[in-house]
Amino acid sequence: MNKKIYFNNKIIVIQHPNELSALSPKTNIYNQTHHQSLDHFLQNFLNEKVSDSTIQKIYSIPDSAFENTLNFFKKFHYIEAGGGLIQKEKEYLFIRRLGKWDLPKGKLDKGESIEACALRECEEECNVKNLKIIARLPSTFHIYKYKNSYALKRTYWFHMVTNYTGKLVPQTEENIEAVEWMDKKKIKQFVLPDTYPTIVDLINDTLNLID
Repeated sequence: MNKKIYFNNKIIVIQHPNELSALSPKTNIYNQTHHQSLDHFLQNFLNEKVSDSTIQKIYSIPDSAFENTLNFFKKFHYIEAGGGLIQKEKEYLFIRRLGKWDLPKGKLDKGESIEACALRECEEECNVKNLKIIARLPSTFHIYKYKNSYALKRTYWFHMVTNYTGKLVPQTEENIEAVEWMDKKKIKQFVLPDTYPTIVDLINDTLNLID
């Protein structure tokens, strides 16, 4: 699976060099052999204006430069968070926040393990109990404006299971409006058309929902 870093309607795709030939001719490709500075390439990614919000502008970077790419964004403000795709039998837990479907997650506290963070945030945001981590899922990355600069947020995701049958309670102080169990059919019908690109990637990669 290719790693992706989102910033509004722009995206950095981290992929193997052998995959570059399949890209659209309009893709901006970082090429080390042309002595191009990675910092300069990434600054262009941040600064380029894309007038049509429906068009996704793609920047491609070879997987060998992935860590250097992360180090570039860590020069700004780096945030780590943990979250969960929670399963109970054949249903998965989603939250409704700020008008979008999302998964429960939150920022890592000082001295906390990322696993403990993910479990704590899921319980706090949904009032779901008896959580157990069974697998680590791919991380997601997105960039957003932060004060006078930028922040890179890396979210570590975990597949969790529970047998909890009690009442779910949305954490309203975190702008969560609803918490709901959904099967795969409902996820395809309601969540995928109305969530964030990072969540779409995670769901498709994890639940194999692509027809």
